Amino acid sequence: MDKKRLDCLLVHAPKFDNWYKPLGDYIWINYLPMGMFALADNLDRHGYSAQIVHLGIEWIEDHAFDLIAYIGKTRPAVCALSLHWHYQAYDVIKVAEAIKAAYPDIFICAGGFTASYYHQEILEDFPCLDAVIQGDAEEPLLRLVEQVTKQERALHKVPNLTWRSDGRIVENEAFYCATEADLNALRFTNLPLLKNYKTYVDYFGHPFMWKKSFSKEANFQKLSIGSKTFPLAIGRGCPMTCTWCAGSVLSQRFITRRTKPIYRSMDKILESIQEALSYGYETMYVVFDPYPDNHDFFIELFAKIRENNIQCEMVFECHGLPTKPFMDAFHATFPHEESFLCISPDTGSERLRRLHKHCSYSNEELLGCLRYLQELGVNSEVFFTYGIPGETPDDLQETIRLKRFIKRRFKNVRCIRVLSIEIEPGSPWHMDPQKYGITHDRTHFRDFYRAHSSKYNQTYSSLGYFIPDYFPPGNGVTDIRGFEQALQKIKCRHFCFVNPNARRSGPAWTGRLFCNVLAMMDRFKRKDAGEEESHPLYGGT
Repeated sequence: MDKKRLDCLLVHAPKFDNWYKPLGDYIWINYLPMGMFALADNLDRHGYSAQIVHLGIEWIEDHAFDLIAYIGKTRPAVCALSLHWHYQAYDVIKVAEAIKAAYPDIFICAGGFTASYYHQEILEDFPCLDAVIQGDAEEPLLRLVEQVTKQERALHKVPNLTWRSDGRIVENEAFYCATEADLNALRFTNLPLLKNYKTYVDYFGHPFMWKKSFSKEANFQKLSIGSKTFPLAIGRGCPMTCTWCAGSVLSQRFITRRTKPIYRSMDKILESIQEALSYGYETMYVVFDPYPDNHDFFIELFAKIRENNIQCEMVFECHGLPTKPFMDAFHATFPHEESFLCISPDTGSERLRRLHKHCSYSNEELLGCLRYLQELGVNSEVFFTYGIPGETPDDLQETIRLKRFIKRRFKNVRCIRVLSIEIEPGSPWHMDPQKYGITHDRTHFRDFYRAHSSKYNQTYSSLGYFIPDYFPPGNGVTDIRGFEQALQKIKCRHFCFVNPNARRSGPAWTGRLFCNVLAMMDRFKRKDAGEEESHPLYGGT
């Protein structure tokens, strides 16, 4: 084999075409799954050449970037496509089709939660893909590249692999699920394996959208929290089951076959923080909070950060209410205003919270937590949703009242965001819609593929489900599209949080005003530009 060939090219295809009134045209799913760096580094450490290409970054750097031409230069033996989030369904398949049409000899596989959930269907319906890796992919991808680069392939030896063999779809029996020792052997911070990684570090922040008409600087300054934010790998798994979440323990049992959370060692986490800071990151973003009632692990981790005099900020998504010892430790470790906690009561109705949220709590407990954070001087963001099964007009009013009270009472709550929930493959209410009284149109992978082929089916207004008895009889809402439109009106009237400063939110009426101004400016820009954009698959429009 030609040693100049790349053994494995890992490709991240975001949902490239999206449109939403305040944003105009934007790119969605811009953060890489945090395991992609570990996948590439694991190959590299075992002697296989690997590189990550992020098609969003490549478009940002060069609108005429041509992935197919780039593959022609590197000629990888394996192309591994991330299909973690369902939003990527259409773009990933289009990428795979373009690669297979140009280079039929290249072995193309996909992996991630969505690919894992639909591994059989994807191979049945889309011959552009040769295989799907289910669940944890570090060991399977290594073994796959090892076999593909041999003269005699033995793909049946690759764990977690579903693949096509002589027209048949074969699911290998051997299955790999990473242990804590396996996680500790991985490196999640080998950023130079990503092409144009400096753009990723310097300009991709939280939140995660990228407005196409803005410059890199404008996107970072106007649409992010203004801090270079690194998703920090703490562990994997979740012991909870929240109705809308495909990361729940119920979902993970068949997606990854993981039955309980596992943690990386504190030394390895500290190593990741220090390496991320060396690349220019400023803020660590943590979304792993499997035991909200017991934060001993994080309290000890924060103490070690202080002992090692590591200076950074942190954004921490709380899956329940943070305990007082945790809040004290967080404040002592990250005292600056750029650090904050994300708290998600989801609804103002305690009854609904008990129904949908595994780690539930009362409104008084929530307000007590926010009072204590205010006393400490710790900032927070609060997240609600609406349009969920079992919600009544009275429940909705409870959410509106609670949101207004929090905004008026707590100055340290810098932003309150109210976001609708899009149906996720493998979530409890996706798998058993009748139990939750919903109807959805995304049973199969092709349904997600179809939905995300439209730029107007995007995360802020497209749900993919309908609650038949949500609105009173005779209101004219009879299908999913009508349900989505009716909920959007509720959002605009009561919950709009659009703000010139992405770190803040104001009253809904100011959000509506700013939304209209942004939409008018976007129309003028599009009219003046008078040009079509290129798609990063092959450089054409």
